[in-house]
Amino acid sequence: MTAVPPHATPPRRHAAAGPLPRTRPSAGPPEGGAATDDGAVPAAPASGAPTAAGAPRLPAQGVRTGALPPLPPLDPHGTPPVLDAVTAEPPAPLPDLDALRALVRDAARRAAALLQGHVPEAHDTAADIVRFTVGAGGAHLETAAAHLGLTPLRMRHLTAAYHHGGPHGVAACLSPRPADPAVLAGAEAAIRPLRPFAEPPVERRRDRLTDPPAGVELRHGPDGRWYPYAHLHGAWQPVAGPHRDPVRAYRAARLALRRHR
Repeated sequence: MTAVPPHATPPRRHAAAGPLPRTRPSAGPPEGGAATDDGAVPAAPASGAPTAAGAPRLPAQGVRTGALPPLPPLDPHGTPPVLDAVTAEPPAPLPDLDALRALVRDAARRAAALLQGHVPEAHDTAADIVRFTVGAGGAHLETAAAHLGLTPLRMRHLTAAYHHGGPHGVAACLSPRPADPAVLAGAEAAIRPLRPFAEPPVERRRDRLTDPPAGVELRHGPDGRWYPYAHLHGAWQPVAGPHRDPVRAYRAARLALRRHR
């Protein structure tokens, strides 16, 4: 047995008339406490006092009780004002106020689409920036181009690619990737009868087939479609008409060239 120090006061013994009455909490154990087997709640240690595990316990925090106020009715079709109360420009390096408002509007549109059951296509970072630029009507095109390290002209090509093929169109425009050589060979054989000039041969490079004399290029996208490009104003530009059939994509590029003559 452990000796009791002479200065210590021995514990008082209660009468044998019965156990002391216990006070039960009205709404469960206080924060940081744990109920014992018979329902009693041990007192929480003082602030900063070590727990049984030796770690200091944080002071108990007050818990607000009562019903939460009702939420306002949700109107996914409404267009409430966005950041109208904010007039000061945010500090650098945050976007300017117009860009922040456009970002909030974009987030609201996407949230409304999700509430209506629309599941968007997966976007990588570049495709999502292009998607935002298209949704903003091109108002932030130069800022987006600088963010991606592209020229404004290149950014316009990406927005056109997004219009025609979504995120897969952006990938075909921005990120060439090796394609199956058998797929390239099959597509070249399919478009051979459509070529206005038999020579020189079609160029095969990574994921694309290029017919320089015709001014046509086909790029094989990650979704398996062929994306048509036409050589216009000294550059390869994406045009409408991506298709899994390379013949139809080639014809779409030829049609775009005729329309620009």
